[in-house]
Amino acid sequence: MFNLTKMFHDYSYVAGLAIALPTWLSRNGPTIDHAVMIGILIFTFILDWIAGVTLAHKSPVQYRTSHEGIYAFMRDFLIVLICAASIGLDFVFESKSFIFAFFTGAFIWQNFYSFLGNVAALGWSKYFPMWLFKLVQDEMIAKLHKYFPNRKE
Repeated sequence: MFNLTKMFHDYSYVAGLAIALPTWLSRNGPTIDHAVMIGILIFTFILDWIAGVTLAHKSPVQYRTSHEGIYAFMRDFLIVLICAASIGLDFVFESKSFIFAFFTGAFIWQNFYSFLGNVAALGWSKYFPMWLFKLVQDEMIAKLHKYFPNRKE
């Protein structure tokens, strides 16, 4: 599923806190902003999926199966459910929209982090600002080791 230690390692919780600061946090109940954040989350899933599939097709590793895509879809569905459940937690704890914004922002960053790692491993970094890739250097190295295990770099 998702890894809480990874959230702390890649600082995605900071993104969650940064997104949790807007004024819509003071509102009770779901707003259009909740839908927009879920939309951004789904968009980052799609970006990560496209870059991940492209990277997997370029990889010489032969153990790719359709199960990987099914697990990713189930994982992403569970993440959306967690974000939706956090709206209920906000209601129960009367925390306005803070819990929702925290979790959703953290998941957006975590998936965007993975997307940038895939893009960097594909060699597409020349099309993106270089400072982004300095943030995800460890993710890029992990992707290169996963998809190109025999590469000497």
